[in-house]
Parts: sequence; structure tokens; C-alpha cells
Amino acid sequence: MRAPGMKGTLTRTALAAGGMMVTSAVMAGSLALPTAQSLAGQWQVADSERQCQIEFLANEQSETNGYQLVDRQRCLQSVFAAEVVGWRPAPDGIALLRADGSTLAFFSRDGDLYRNQLGADDALTLKALA
Repeated sequence: MRAPGMKGTLTRTALAAGGMMVTSAVMAGSLALPTAQSLAGQWQVADSERQCQIEFLANEQSETNGYQLVDRQRCLQSVFAAEVVGWRPAPDGIALLRADGSTLAFFSRDGDLYRNQLGADDALTLKALA
């Protein structure tokens, strides 16, 4: 014997789960992963005190599971107090990577630029240079 209302509860649960799967699929499909080639080039990381010019290369780095980053001025080390050796695109932003492949900083897309902390006035920004 089934408890009263059990069939309706199961039906509602199944419909809700199906709706979540469809919503997740639609959301995942709306954010495309940019290619390394499309993001390669000159970039600037800036805060209220300094601006660092860096270069994203499309050369894969197997040790970081990302791509090579060139910081000719070694400016990023003063910003992060750690060495940044690579980068990795994500559907919603760009990660700067340590030598072991872990993310040191993540920049979320915000219009034409990327921000380390969305909504913060003093956040680091990452911007492609023309």
C-alpha cells in the first residue's frame, strides 16, 4: 500500500528534478569556454596603486593545466606576493595560476573587463589591451 499523496509527491519531485536538469543544461550552454587563442595577447592587471602589463600566450603548460603567462616586469609578484606562471580560461572568467596549477586569483567577467572581486571598488581588474 502506498501512503496517500505519495504518487503526487513523487510526480512533483520528478518534475522538479527534470526542470533543474533542463535549467542547468541551458545555463551551461549559455556560457561558452573561450579559446586560449581568442584571449592570447597583451593584458593589464590594475588596482588603485599599480598597473602590470602581462601577456597571455596560447602555449599549453602541462604542469599547470593551463597556458603560459609572461610577466616581463615581474610586477604581478608585488601584487600577489606569489609567482604567477600561467592562466586558464573559464566560461565566466580567467584564472591566474601558480606553478602547481592551483588558482591564485580568479577574475570574473564584468562587461569589457574582468574583476577579481565583483562589486568591490578597490578590486583588481584585468583588461585586454588593444
